[in-house]
Amino acid sequence: MNKIKISLLAVLISQSGFASNYCAGIRGNGELAPGHWGSLARIIEHKDLPETVAGGSSAAITLFFLDAISRNLEVASKSEEDRKNQRALMLKSLVPHILYLGVNDVKVPRIMGMVGNIMGIGDDGFIAALGKAVKIAKDLPMFFNVLGEYGPLLNPELARGLKNNFSFYKGQIAEAIKVFGAFDAKNDMNLFYRKGLVDFKYLGVLVGRVADFYAGFGHKEANEQLQVFLEQCGDKSKGRTWPELVESNPSCKNAFEQALSSYYGPRYKFKTVTRLGGRAKVEQRVAVPRTFPNRMIFEPIGSGIDAYPTTSLVIGDAARRYKEKLSEYENSKATSVEDFNLDFNSELRYAYWGRSEGLYAIQDGLQSEFPNDAKSNLFKALTGGNWFEVLATSPAEPGLSNLVRVPDGTKLDPNKVINKNYFYRRNFFFFSTPTLTAQEWFNEESPESGVVPFREGLYSAGGWSDLHPTLVLKARGCEDIVYVTRQGGESVFGQQIFIRLTGYTDKISFWKDIKEGNRNGWINLTEEEEKSPWNQLYNLMNPESSYNKSIDAATAIYCTDWDKFNVFKGEIQPVLDDAYNAPVFVKNDEDRNIYDFGYDFEGKSPDGFPGCILKKFDQPEAQSIDLSLN
Repeated sequence: MNKIKISLLAVLISQSGFASNYCAGIRGNGELAPGHWGSLARIIEHKDLPETVAGGSSAAITLFFLDAISRNLEVASKSEEDRKNQRALMLKSLVPHILYLGVNDVKVPRIMGMVGNIMGIGDDGFIAALGKAVKIAKDLPMFFNVLGEYGPLLNPELARGLKNNFSFYKGQIAEAIKVFGAFDAKNDMNLFYRKGLVDFKYLGVLVGRVADFYAGFGHKEANEQLQVFLEQCGDKSKGRTWPELVESNPSCKNAFEQALSSYYGPRYKFKTVTRLGGRAKVEQRVAVPRTFPNRMIFEPIGSGIDAYPTTSLVIGDAARRYKEKLSEYENSKATSVEDFNLDFNSELRYAYWGRSEGLYAIQDGLQSEFPNDAKSNLFKALTGGNWFEVLATSPAEPGLSNLVRVPDGTKLDPNKVINKNYFYRRNFFFFSTPTLTAQEWFNEESPESGVVPFREGLYSAGGWSDLHPTLVLKARGCEDIVYVTRQGGESVFGQQIFIRLTGYTDKISFWKDIKEGNRNGWINLTEEEEKSPWNQLYNLMNPESSYNKSIDAATAIYCTDWDKFNVFKGEIQPVLDDAYNAPVFVKNDEDRNIYDFGYDFEGKSPDGFPGCILKKFDQPEAQSIDLSLN
């Protein structure tokens, strides 16, 4: 029966106006995810939703929102032009939506404000409260008293650690605060072992509530208010960013906030009560308990849009070794534990979730089309997954989290997730009280008896691994692929994580200084550096690297410059503006008619948009700038 429902939804969505075989690969970018939303809003205004999407790290969250938008059947039923405008407007409204959750005078559950805290949108209340707790708390009760409303977002493994060894784990939290959001794989020696501050599984549930709003899964009044906003402002938003829209049409801001208020705010109903001994009846307004749909977070991957989120996996004997080393790290109080590394060929995989038939097609396609590509040879299919599984792992990268277990979506009970208490409770005759023992998500001794069962023999190291997922899309059968990225070489953080994880720190002489030559790639390598997995996958100056093959596989490159901004310094709108107005480069001139936008490239790169335009390796010093990938 479940398969029939999934198939019916997929049919309804496929009939709702996807462009013919147009796909989008999205580069993960940590806290800069709003850059995705600005870019995709511009693309969708012109081309509608992509049929197939892929990406990891923060791009996994963006894929999740795209899936939610695709499921709004009211919008899907509109004319092509209205549909494109309204879907793009939903993406433009994501930042205002998350900012709204953090406003004190709106009637939103306070815990929802944590979404913006963690994503760099809004204040830094969670980290600030943690810092205060670390500074003044003398024991676990005082720690949580200081943490206050932010308590449920703290990783319960840390809370359990604080109870067992308060001093050590308080020090671990202090260390994690110092590096939070820094993504520093060069100097952060404990990033593979130190437990993360954020409970990504609980955060996924909160993000799911945002997604439910756009999917149209809210109550009737909220859905109606959302449609009023989209109908009123969809066509007016075309070609405009959110600030430009509300400046020219202030009523759009009011209509949107009315929809949010209806969704998040208290609800009421009227009931008849008798007064004066039954002689009079009056209508009385009473509050209805606020509930959330909690649907999107448990939807199977691929049951809506054809999505392929990704994460890196530690497998085989390396998973066993990691479990032992993690225990050694904690028992020794983080002293004298060597860095964790593994064998590139046999113990590391780049895993993707998605529809089973799609995953098998990708596996076959990669083997036939890219048999000698180092990245493609690491592909692993994860079948039966849902979005809870993805958001618990792909965004949880080293520095934000240690290596983590992968939830098993095929065995997951949504009710156990939603009803999980942070602390275990002690039952008495007619009531119960919380203990100070945190309830962890996983049971290491009995994997299937925990709140969340996990896939045995695997650890996730986060979605940093494949930030250019166009080869996967090509293998899926996509003919028209747009790659949403930014100019510059591969992620410095991702490369240094990879070099440490694969044990090449003593073989790549410049790994600590890789940023210096990263924008255009590294040349003059030693023989050992030439043969290294890093050079095969990520070096922009290697014409046969997976990175360059991935650029070549794209029909068009949507080339932002989001790395020059810092959202933690309040530069969210500049990220959005840059993304919405970024240049678009096409591989073949005849494709310009289907990407008839993104001509504004003058003065936006001093050196020929590296990472967006394929290099001329025979003449690397002489690059002519045009609107072609070549």
